Amino acid sequence: MSTHRFANWTVAAFMAVCGTAGAQDITMATWGGGVGAAWREAYAEPFTKETGIGVKIVEVPTPEAQVRAQKDAPKFNAALSSFFEAAQMYSDGLLEDFDMNEVPALKNVPEKYLLKTPGGRLIGVSTYFAYYGIAVNKDLAKPSDFSSWKALGDPKWAGKLSVTRPVYSSAYDLTIMSVAEGGNERDTAKGLALLTALGKNSLAMYSSMAQMNQLLQRGEVTAAPYYSTRVWQMKRDGQTNIEMVIPKEGALILPYLVVVPKKAQGRASYLKWLNYVAQPEGQSRIADIAGYLPLNSTAKLSPATEKELGQPLNALRDQLYQPDWNYIAESRKSRIELVERAMAGAGR
Repeated sequence: MSTHRFANWTVAAFMAVCGTAGAQDITMATWGGGVGAAWREAYAEPFTKETGIGVKIVEVPTPEAQVRAQKDAPKFNAALSSFFEAAQMYSDGLLEDFDMNEVPALKNVPEKYLLKTPGGRLIGVSTYFAYYGIAVNKDLAKPSDFSSWKALGDPKWAGKLSVTRPVYSSAYDLTIMSVAEGGNERDTAKGLALLTALGKNSLAMYSSMAQMNQLLQRGEVTAAPYYSTRVWQMKRDGQTNIEMVIPKEGALILPYLVVVPKKAQGRASYLKWLNYVAQPEGQSRIADIAGYLPLNSTAKLSPATEKELGQPLNALRDQLYQPDWNYIAESRKSRIELVERAMAGAGR
């Protein structure tokens, strides 16, 4: 081997073992409930193997709360976020933004699934989506009983349903119920009336996904607005009597993105991470692992995952409503107060 070739081989071997010289590890906040484990398998471990940069996934009750608590000295240089929470954090000056050219893979994500500043810069990197429909215990009701969101307001379900906390129901339930009543995220009067009726029918206001899983699994509640990925996981775990229903008015799409707290350290490393999670391969892996569905249009579902989904991915997307998340973030405080008053009137 020539001296020149040996030197090149030595440098390559060193980089493979040690990673990028001077690179800082990634510490990313996610929700718990299996989200962290899915991220480790689908993204973190392959990324470290490819780049040599370590990734620590930290499960927390609410990533947004961590970003806010650490605003002056962030311990995380990445966090998983919903769109409305990211829009609110950016408005409050808590997040970095990026030029589209810094994350080239996002050219394969439809524009409506990109969260941007008024000046057109990116607020984080869109990765995948879940959807918000109605979870039904088939031992207690037929899925067809909830073919419309309006069914949740039927008095025959009194004491048999559940509803989430106003911080989320004001963004999710109020929006999709308004759509079901002919309105939208701005026109919510009829949607609020339906949400109030759901509150009156609810046995409990659930505060965590673990609690909601138990309510459904034990048959303590018949149905509730819920996340597709939680039902996906329950079915994977053998809970075959829980079904996810997309009502005839549609379900709410819930895109997620990876954001970077303002003043986060390790820009070179977190840009590599952002570009990695934007690629189709990781999005396909996490779909197989946990039912989070890709936003990158070049990502493919495996035959097994598409079978579990029950329909082609594009057919599913056609049934999902994408609201103006920036508007929901801007009106967040008033929406929460509105729903809190309605739930108090409903006895919740």
